Amino acid sequence: MLEKTISLVSRIGLIFGSVLLAIMMVLTVIDVFMRYVFASPLPSVAELTQIMLSMVVFVGFILVSRDGTHIVVSLFEPFFMRVAPRFYRLLYAVSNTLGTVFILWVLILTAKDAYIFRDHTEALEIPLTWLLAVLILSCVFATLGSFVVFSKGQQGHGSAE
Repeated sequence: MLEKTISLVSRIGLIFGSVLLAIMMVLTVIDVFMRYVFASPLPSVAELTQIMLSMVVFVGFILVSRDGTHIVVSLFEPFFMRVAPRFYRLLYAVSNTLGTVFILWVLILTAKDAYIFRDHTEALEIPLTWLLAVLILSCVFATLGSFVVFSKGQQGHGSAE
């Protein structure tokens, strides 16, 4: 049940992230064109791009956590995979989950402060609480996705050797 839910959320996240990435590219092209041809860039495009980029990263975090394909430094991985592969897989799954929970906790604290102080973005004045809610929701699904690594193991993560 969890795997099916995470799979569905991952597909939705992939589509959402792809659409955001396409919008970012179009906005950037239009902004550069307007800046260099008419000396009048689009207002607030930089801020909007930052917002969308953060959403793309956190939506992608769901996929990465589900598959266990984080960027890793494979300094000790070959050794542990030879000597204690089960221990390594467990260590990876536990550290993946704890790291994701830590990020979730920091986001929740940040959202709480943003709500209390009624923080908003500079130019567009979008309430930060709403933006952080999207990131928190993505991180919740990434945390749930990290539990899939416990049962299925890492997918698509080859050894350095």
